[in-house]
Amino acid sequence: MKKLKALFIVLISLIAGSAWAQTCDSVSVSGPVGDVPGSWVLDGKLTGAAVELAQTTLKAAGVKNIKFVTYKSWSEVLAAARSGELDMIISAGWSVERARYLSYVYPAYGYQFLYVMVRKGETFPLTKYEDLKGRKGITGAGITFGDSAWGLFVETQLELARAANIGESFKRLFNREVDYILAYADAAAAEIYVRDLGDKVQILSTYPFRIETFFAFSKRSKCASFLADKLGAEVAKAAKTNQYFLFSKKYRTIFNESQNIPPTPAATPAATSAATPAATPAATPATTPAATPAAK
Repeated sequence: MKKLKALFIVLISLIAGSAWAQTCDSVSVSGPVGDVPGSWVLDGKLTGAAVELAQTTLKAAGVKNIKFVTYKSWSEVLAAARSGELDMIISAGWSVERARYLSYVYPAYGYQFLYVMVRKGETFPLTKYEDLKGRKGITGAGITFGDSAWGLFVETQLELARAANIGESFKRLFNREVDYILAYADAAAAEIYVRDLGDKVQILSTYPFRIETFFAFSKRSKCASFLADKLGAEVAKAAKTNQYFLFSKKYRTIFNESQNIPPTPAATPAATSAATPAATPAATPATTPAATPAAK
């Protein structure tokens, strides 16, 4: 009887291993299409620092085939993850609503600051959240700001329109339909570079929020339960050597060259790497809460 029981356990293990091979040997991944250097579309393919980090860590976790899928917008990426059309997404910010359909991979691999952008010459002091009240703002569809005090303030206190993409946000800013744009650093910088808006727009010297960026599996993906912990261990290893920061330097150069943009000074690891905590600027709004998981 004991021999039969042992044989049964071995068979179950083999079946489980076979199921893993069938369902997790190949993983589909997507992310934002305008978050340089994290991810953007180059020659029709999704590329960037977060893309390479995902590929490197997934392979180290045992995934043989990784398929990167390109969507037109971040909203479409989130919808695909919600439905299970995608296995995993990059650049995922945390929120209660997203946690209903995403299994986050810990730790975060990076973070971004939230920029407040205005027309050139029309800056204003931003020392507390309330300084944004009485002004019309705009941000992208699919962007949320987590479940922190800042997120609650945005939802209940601000007059904030939504645009299909960041290009539409800038169009409405220059048409004087809104007074400011809320956008995370990578997407904001990429749009300013590509459209040569440096002499038309200014970024306020303070920021209201910081977002941590994660890999996250769709809860409808059969790979989520098998890979989340393994991938998290590989992300933690990568953080120890500032891998995402190094990839960011590489892909910032690639992007600049693809746009014929003169080289720009790279940020220090503290500004881009999840492995090194960022120093809080002295001018950061006084009402900014302690770092709280946010949602991109």
